[in-house]
Amino acid sequence: MVIDYSKSESHAVSKIKEAIPGWLSSSKVSKEGLFADLHECKIFPDHLLASSVDGVGTKLLIAEAMHKYNTVGIDLVAMNANDLATLGRVSPFLFINYLACQRRFQEEGLTGDLMKGIVKGLEQSDTSTILRQDLSLNMGKGETASVDELLGSLKPGYGFDMAGAMIGFMKKEDLSEPEGDTLIALKSSGPHSNGFTALRHMLLKGEFENREEYQQHYKGRFSIDSPFEGSTIGRHLLEPTRIYMKTMAAIAKEFKVTGINNTGYGLKNLARLKGFTFKITDPIRPQPIFKLVQKEAKLRPEEMYERFNMGQGFFILCKKEDADDILSASEQQGEEGKVIGTAEKGPSKIIFKTKDADFCLEGYG
Repeated sequence: MVIDYSKSESHAVSKIKEAIPGWLSSSKVSKEGLFADLHECKIFPDHLLASSVDGVGTKLLIAEAMHKYNTVGIDLVAMNANDLATLGRVSPFLFINYLACQRRFQEEGLTGDLMKGIVKGLEQSDTSTILRQDLSLNMGKGETASVDELLGSLKPGYGFDMAGAMIGFMKKEDLSEPEGDTLIALKSSGPHSNGFTALRHMLLKGEFENREEYQQHYKGRFSIDSPFEGSTIGRHLLEPTRIYMKTMAAIAKEFKVTGINNTGYGLKNLARLKGFTFKITDPIRPQPIFKLVQKEAKLRPEEMYERFNMGQGFFILCKKEDADDILSASEQQGEEGKVIGTAEKGPSKIIFKTKDADFCLEGYG
């Protein structure tokens, strides 16, 4: 049985929203379907301030089990950058981070490995050369906290957690309502940073987990170092999240598009764009790791597509006549993409119909 945190998370978020007074969001731009916050800023009257905040989640446990920490920093940046990328022509300006660590983690200098990954992620997110402006991406002040008593750990002394936030700017004239009739998907690098509680529990034996209350949740038959597709299960799970910010900036510079980040809830992320019915008939082929999960957990196709990205890391809503040029522009940025379906005005739902699966998803979350 896979633990479902969705109800408790929804309840927690609702209580947070109840506790925030209206005056603290007086500058917020009210717009449905956004993955990042937008705020008016009188100091920059022609621009909007864009912001995102996120963490990496339980993918960090894979890094801890493998004692490999130099890639999850990329994931941290990606979780923020890809939300901003949905806005299209956005210029990221500042990234800040928070690291919480136990003693052994600090003593061995593993924070340096985390930062190496963050730097790589920021290099992949800087759109200044693409948008031809002087606003380059900066690393802001960070915080490193010693929290031995606060965190748990697979190995005593090595527990850690990380969070980050990204702030950028976009011109008001570049913000518009979603429109288009064609849906493009850009290929993911694998599971990215979502669904890892389910992935770990369904695939792994959890021999690295020394806490009895958590070890019992592991139902898989593989070890972290089990051979798989020319590598190991662990390395496939730890593959860094792709960052689509430069690609979206290059595309949005020339075309009117709307981006959708494929994170938790999978295809249901499309439902965040209200008033569209999406029909998917030719999806990107999922990577082998997803096929293995489906086989091991005996999940139906719809359960897979509403939980994982299934090989599709980012979506672009565009006009049909622009699709070929957009795919060409994304290829020039090193991305692999394809037209996977259509969009039309109508009830907010996703109709998935291929020779292997036929289902319909409604609502977000």
